Amino acid sequence: MQPRPSNPIEKRKSDVRKYTRNTALWVGGGLVGGLGMFLISGFGSTWLVLGFIIAVVGGLINANKVRKTLNGKD
Repeated sequence: MQPRPSNPIEKRKSDVRKYTRNTALWVGGGLVGGLGMFLISGFGSTWLVLGFIIAVVGGLINANKVRKTLNGKD
């Protein structure tokens, strides 16, 4: 693991990469999990909707973190 950069611009770049990666993981995990449980449960739409809700909420939380980081002042 590398130490946190002391340069504020490098720190912001690192944070944007981290939050962007987390956004993709939450959205992908929610969609795949929802679709998987939908198929496993015999097409129970509750699991599909729950997976989509998790994907949207997790994606929005991390997307807001990216937006705040990009709009932040040094």
